Amino acid sequence: MTEEWSCHVFFSELSQLAMEAHREQDDDVLRRAYGFAHWCFHQPEQFLENAALISFYEHVFDDWDLREEVAAWLPVDVLPKVRALWEWRWPKEQLDEVDQLLAGLEPPGRDAV
Repeated sequence: MTEEWSCHVFFSELSQLAMEAHREQDDDVLRRAYGFAHWCFHQPEQFLENAALISFYEHVFDDWDLREEVAAWLPVDVLPKVRALWEWRWPKEQLDEVDQLLAGLEPPGRDAV
């Protein structure tokens, strides 16, 4: 229980760090934050993938004013799984706007986060 709780607390803190980095346009911190979350998403154990989805990716648009900046950092392969969480939390209008922001994204290349 403690490990699970600690992991989710860590991802919540990482999410806050990423939001602050968006405000400050700190690409180094953004690369590290999104890179770590993406790495966790791809681990064979579902524990880290679920923690990244629930405590990081689900909340990336919580600061709605940063939505355009956030969209540019989201890995395409995460979107199908996190979108279901967004559907549960958001009104249709907000979900439609995020869908439009994400429509032009392509899968990350080798040098992506």
